[in-house]
Amino acid sequence: MKGILFALGSRGDIEPLFSLGESLKKKNWEIIYAFPEQFRQMIEMEDSKFYGFTKEFIEVLLASEHSKIITSRKGTGIARIKTLISLASKSIKINKEVTIQQKEIIEKERPDYVFFNQKCVYPIAWGLQNQNRSIFVHPFPCFLHPVDNHSVIGFSGGGNYGKFVNRISYLIQNSILSLAVYFTVRKTINKDSSIKINPFKIRNFLLNEVISIYTVSPTLFKQPKYWGSNANVIGFVERDKSKNWKPTKRLLQFLISNEQNRIFFTTFGSISNSDPETKTKAILKVLKKHRVPTIINTSWGGLIKIEDCPEHILFVNDIPYEWILPKIYGVIHHGGAGTTHSAIKYGCASLIIPHFIDQFFWSRTIVNNELGPKGISIKQLNEQNFEKSLLDLLNNAVYKTNAEKYSSNIQNEFSVSKLIDKIKNTNENKG
Repeated sequence: MKGILFALGSRGDIEPLFSLGESLKKKNWEIIYAFPEQFRQMIEMEDSKFYGFTKEFIEVLLASEHSKIITSRKGTGIARIKTLISLASKSIKINKEVTIQQKEIIEKERPDYVFFNQKCVYPIAWGLQNQNRSIFVHPFPCFLHPVDNHSVIGFSGGGNYGKFVNRISYLIQNSILSLAVYFTVRKTINKDSSIKINPFKIRNFLLNEVISIYTVSPTLFKQPKYWGSNANVIGFVERDKSKNWKPTKRLLQFLISNEQNRIFFTTFGSISNSDPETKTKAILKVLKKHRVPTIINTSWGGLIKIEDCPEHILFVNDIPYEWILPKIYGVIHHGGAGTTHSAIKYGCASLIIPHFIDQFFWSRTIVNNELGPKGISIKQLNEQNFEKSLLDLLNNAVYKTNAEKYSSNIQNEFSVSKLIDKIKNTNENKG
């Protein structure tokens, strides 16, 4: 089988598709990746074919100062709306370019299946012409298929507003998505096909026909019984990121020096904010005060390296989670779906400092399952409220105990063989 995996976004958006592709390769699938150009080296290190989308997608829409205002929820609501409008106008040109490129890649490679995330819309139109050959990959729930006890995940993670309001939120979300697909691709698909699409047809296809797979743990999110057979929660998918990586001597020495202590790991992943220096210093001050051995991952710049730190603080800029987390007691992080799952997979207690969208959902999930204390949003983070949450994380042993109990479930939930069978069976039933 030949599959193309399309994804737009930051590292957290890319990893679920990349990990899924690597799992399919082990089953002798021919896999092609199409991600933003910034990920070329990462993909080509795995000897995989790669198409690069324009660097502007990340540079303008994710890494610019305007985008940091949104992720850090800085300023008033009106100010953020103005910023969103500005980003939306800039995204029109970029989205048109990447949509055309998606179409060209599919026509050139002629895949059996196309896997895609929520930021790629052309595969939806292609799927209308090639039923059950486009597969929607969701890194978090409460986005497309309705959940009676939870609204759509919005900029603040949504919530439970009652079944009626929750259902309305999905209707609005799906209508907006269907309109976006329609207006983005109507010229290309209507020009090339006798099939005439409309927003209603797209919405029905998304909800009832396209194969949707949620790469989240069924232990953390139980699939509603009223979902159709085309939607499935398949478990957390993680690839081996450590095979082309080696730890530094300094990192190894840090772990040895603190092996009798509870070591913590702090990361904001690929999420940045408008004032990383202030946020880093607030966190550092508390870690210093309580002498908590901590490895701080600066990654994409959400946290920055501060000079003249004590020996129990170590800064790194790239480290595989599957290598470091088994050696760690707890993780202080932004609450991305991948980081949240990885922390629990390796039995770590969690303290989430959510920035936006699904990170608030995962923060509540951590609290509800007693896997960590209630976190503070990045906008509200300061020395005082961070210290309160950190001391809870340090002193409540229940969090670590529960994470270790959940660990084995998350490690054993995903099966690529079962996924392949599901795809084949869905096609046979529809065919």
